[in-house]
Amino acid sequence: MVRKLHAKAFCQLSPAERDAFYLIDVRTLQEYNEGHIPKTIHIPHDQIEERYHELAHLRSKKILLVCRSGIRSLYAAEILQEKGFQEVYNLEGGMLEWTGEIER
Repeated sequence: MVRKLHAKAFCQLSPAERDAFYLIDVRTLQEYNEGHIPKTIHIPHDQIEERYHELAHLRSKKILLVCRSGIRSLYAAEILQEKGFQEVYNLEGGMLEWTGEIER
């Protein structure tokens, strides 16, 4: 089962706690370019099954998947879990609920 972490709760974590996560933004390139969370890796959700190997070095790390509302990221999180990733989280509320810094 994919773990859930609400966007507002993630924003309230200490910088050290947030830095323990690797963020994967699964939105389209256009959405990503309009604004994304700093230090995110961009892999669109419809490419995650073909490109998950790019994240192999993160297999045992905390991975937080991000999309606009939390639906596409849940789908991507389930795929990563099926591929053997151990600590996979979905950012509930997605960018719609994000209150932290945005990079363009």
